[in-house]
Amino acid sequence: MAGEKRKEEEIAEVPDPVEKGQVKNPELKDLEEELAMLYQHEKLDGLYLYGITLKGLERKEEARRILLESVSAFPCNWSAWLDIISISSDLNDVDECRKDLNLPNHWMSQFFEAAFELELQRNESAKNLYLQLRATFPDSSYLTSQLATCFYNMRSFDASQAAFEEMRKRDPYRLTSLDTYSNILFVKERSAALSHLARHVVKIDKYTPEACSIIGNYYSLKGEHEKAVIYFQRALSLNRHFTPAWILMGHEFMEMKNTPAAIDAYRTAVTLNQRDYRAWYGLGQTYELLSLHYYALFYYRRAMMLRPDDARMWCAMAQCYDLMGRKVEALRCYEKAHRCGDRERMALPRLARLHRDLGQRRQAAAYYTQMLEQNGLGDVGAGPLQPVGLSTEEALRFLMAYTTEEGCWEDAEAYAMRLLDTSGPEKDEAKAMLRKLRQRDLGQCRKALGSTAEGSYVSPLDSEITFPFNQLASANIEADEDGWTEDIRNFQKAVTAMSDSVGTNEWKTATGKH
Repeated sequence: MAGEKRKEEEIAEVPDPVEKGQVKNPELKDLEEELAMLYQHEKLDGLYLYGITLKGLERKEEARRILLESVSAFPCNWSAWLDIISISSDLNDVDECRKDLNLPNHWMSQFFEAAFELELQRNESAKNLYLQLRATFPDSSYLTSQLATCFYNMRSFDASQAAFEEMRKRDPYRLTSLDTYSNILFVKERSAALSHLARHVVKIDKYTPEACSIIGNYYSLKGEHEKAVIYFQRALSLNRHFTPAWILMGHEFMEMKNTPAAIDAYRTAVTLNQRDYRAWYGLGQTYELLSLHYYALFYYRRAMMLRPDDARMWCAMAQCYDLMGRKVEALRCYEKAHRCGDRERMALPRLARLHRDLGQRRQAAAYYTQMLEQNGLGDVGAGPLQPVGLSTEEALRFLMAYTTEEGCWEDAEAYAMRLLDTSGPEKDEAKAMLRKLRQRDLGQCRKALGSTAEGSYVSPLDSEITFPFNQLASANIEADEDGWTEDIRNFQKAVTAMSDSVGTNEWKTATGKH
């Protein structure tokens, strides 16, 4: 205990977060030698104490082996299981060591398996394991909170919120994991619910890291970032190993444009838990804001390795590649993000632009068409006109030009009609395109009817060929205002009446003479 006290005092004096992680308890070496002697003579009672001593000395493989012996002797020591999870994730040999972990035949092994999967961000597998355990322990608030965390990691915020609310009904005085619940309320901007939660945890125990983090989230949502930092620092004074508070404090420093402090906070979080992708991602964002794209790419790649199915990680890497001029790598990352779901809809517009910039117009047109389908404008020629956003406007503009180049006149006209709802220069381009299409239609009409230059004439009464007036009217965007629509309707009626009169030999009626 004296060694731990001196260690904490030294940590408080070290400014660099990386060096803080290198401060050791000076008493551990002597303690390990004494415990090792007892272990060799099979006189050691405290296997768990020996295991955490080895862990403190960074002898993690030995520590894991001793801790496995400890849980085999006493499976209900959950602290030992958590240390095994921490060591295994830090060693980064999960897939190799899983077969070598001789777990005891005990129900606690199932809890360990589920927690291990959750730590490795294998959320779907962890969720299934927790659901199996819940069938045996239906009233466990721990299992409910772990399921809520699984849903949170999977970004199913509604399901996670419902699980947390169920947990609170069963165990209203439980504070563990409620900081994650406050993150959900923060993301959903539920300020009233977050305020109520903050008051509730203060009544239970305001001197806990979870309570301070919840209050910090509340002030952050209100935009009072300085107060939020104070409460996150208070949480860390209560437990400096509380990783979520370091990450949230880094976010607040970013909001305050204090990038050095944000980097220190994120680095400390990484030192405490290298498996938390949020700290790596935060470091990437910080260095990207500083225009240090190589550094940002390194940290984004570390976050991606922890969350390979998260589209945000791939989009962040792609943006760095794009800013570095490495378009091909950016294209591959955006394609991967698109395959991973891309709930934020960041990948499709950038995929289309990159293909356009690289001269791959066919692929760009395919992605722009997907964008329109995603925005509910898949069939541009059908249904009522809908509001046009900036990305949709860009897609319509490109597709109008592309379909014109390909000779798809009807599609080009449909895209141009959609662009008439905009107010920028795109509207003028659409009008110009519609005029161009109208001139083309007029040329086709003259060719169909014949002309003196071609030496032929076809009577509209001897055949059913007439001017395609309806097509001409649709090409004129101001047909109604110019009176075209009414004139065409009257002309068509007159031609029909004339044809009927000629057919019955009523020449005076047909020519209008009496």
